[in-house]
Amino acid sequence: MKKLIIGIFSTLAIIVVLALVFKEPLIEYAKDVLTADMFVAQDDDAFDPGVEINKPFPLIDASYNNRKLTSINEFSGTNGTVFVVSRSLVWCPYCMKQMAELNNNIEAFEKAGIRVVGLTYDSAQDQEAFKKQINIQYPILSDNNAASVIALGILNEDYSPGDEAYGIGHPGAFIVNPKGVIVGKIFVENYALRVDALSLLEYAKDAL
Repeated sequence: MKKLIIGIFSTLAIIVVLALVFKEPLIEYAKDVLTADMFVAQDDDAFDPGVEINKPFPLIDASYNNRKLTSINEFSGTNGTVFVVSRSLVWCPYCMKQMAELNNNIEAFEKAGIRVVGLTYDSAQDQEAFKKQINIQYPILSDNNAASVIALGILNEDYSPGDEAYGIGHPGAFIVNPKGVIVGKIFVENYALRVDALSLLEYAKDAL
C-alpha cells in the first residue's frame, strides 16, 4: 500500500511539473484550435449596429501613447481609414488573432493608402504586452470607460457597469474616408468570426 501511495504521488508530481513546464505551449495550442476557423471572407448577415453609413465618424474618448484622443483624423491615410473595434487583447483569443493578422498584412493597407486603427476596452497598460509580443505596426487605442463604443453605437449591452467585460464593443470595422465620413461597415454577429484582413482591405478599397 505504501508503495502504491508513493507511486500515485510521484505520478501526480510529474503531471504537475509537466503542466507547469508546458503551460504556455498548451495555452497557445488551445488558442490555435479555438480560432482555427474564425476568418470569413465577407459579412453576410443582417447584423448592422452603430453609426449609419454616410454619417460623420463621431468624436470618441480614447487614449493613445499617454494622450487623450477625440478624433481619428490624424491617423487617416491618403485614401482613408479602417477603424477596427475588437474586444480584448488580454483574454479574447479571436481578438488577438485578428489584430495579429491585420499586423501581418499592414503593408498591403499602407500601399493602398489606407491606415488601420484599432480600439479595445483594455487599458493602455494591459494592451502593452500584446503590442510588444506582436510588434504592432499600427495604432491601437484604449477606450475610456466605454465612451467610444457608446459614441459609435456598438456597446455590447450584455454586460452592465461593474461587470469585468463591461465596455466591450461588438467587434467590427468602420471604413472612414479622408473627410471623416463613414462609407462602409463590417460587423459579423458571431463574435468568434472575423472578416480576414485582405478581404477587409478589398471591401475598404471598394467603399473608398
